[in-house]
Amino acid sequence: MAVNNHKLAHVCMLVEDIDKAVADYREILSVLDPKQLDNELVFYKDFGVGEERLSFATFPSTECEIQFMQPLTPKTPLYTRLDKAGEGVHHICFTSSNVREVTQELKDKNIRMKNDGELVMDPTMPWQEWGFIHQGPGHGVLIEVANAYLSVNGTWQPTIGLPR
Repeated sequence: MAVNNHKLAHVCMLVEDIDKAVADYREILSVLDPKQLDNELVFYKDFGVGEERLSFATFPSTECEIQFMQPLTPKTPLYTRLDKAGEGVHHICFTSSNVREVTQELKDKNIRMKNDGELVMDPTMPWQEWGFIHQGPGHGVLIEVANAYLSVNGTWQPTIGLPR
């Protein structure tokens, strides 16, 4: 059984214009959660794996972070989803110190995973792996499971002592 150190890490929204979304949420957070504006925004202009390229932005927090992604590559799944469904919540993410173990535990419980539970890794962050629970068991919500991370000086960094 996986160590019970899971955390609701972020809520990610699919947006058409990441700069506008960040500006709008800066205004909203200045009233609702100003502490979330204390740290530098994590921003990746071109992030992704393979053909699926995105711009990513995250308001860092020790609690649940707010994250945005803007698809950059036409005819890819996220671009098509944005075009078809419009802006909105894309997924919620839970992190763990060992995403491989958590993913196996989910599969052992017959919880349907996207891509049969195969984890994805960005070559620029070899410590980070993630996968998704299908929207079916999530009752319409895509649920990401990922290795724990920290938002530090505008980038994502591994947590100390991450088991591999």
